[in-house]
Amino acid sequence: MATTRRLSLLDLPSLNVDAEIAASMHRTIDASGLSRAEAVDRLNEAARRYGVRLCGGSAETLTLATLEKWLNANEPRNVPSTRALNLFCHVFGATEPFDLLARSHGLGWRVIDAEDAKLLEWARTEREIKSLRAKKRKIEAAL
Repeated sequence: MATTRRLSLLDLPSLNVDAEIAASMHRTIDASGLSRAEAVDRLNEAARRYGVRLCGGSAETLTLATLEKWLNANEPRNVPSTRALNLFCHVFGATEPFDLLARSHGLGWRVIDAEDAKLLEWARTEREIKSLRAKKRKIEAAL
């Protein structure tokens, strides 16, 4: 169940997470063990396979120079599109860039993987069982 929380002026979210996303993408590629050129090749290959356009303008493919700009936290004018970020996360199995976007709203949103989703479902089921047991005890006591 989603709830809305009112924020004070001191709790305003930081919706500009471009630098954090760039740093996250940088860490992701570093952790992959691939060179930047290999990362560009993988991204372009996936873009062709899935029909995703990575760059604007007349560019047909992602270049190493563009990737370097995306990974530079000090280059705020060059950020990947949501399509490109989505493909990047898919190619590298990374959730952190989207998690940064989700958390930036200050609404308690998170991006979780399938295992955490199952754990959350289990915890909610356990909470419901506990509540039903308490309700059952009250009914039994009234009989």
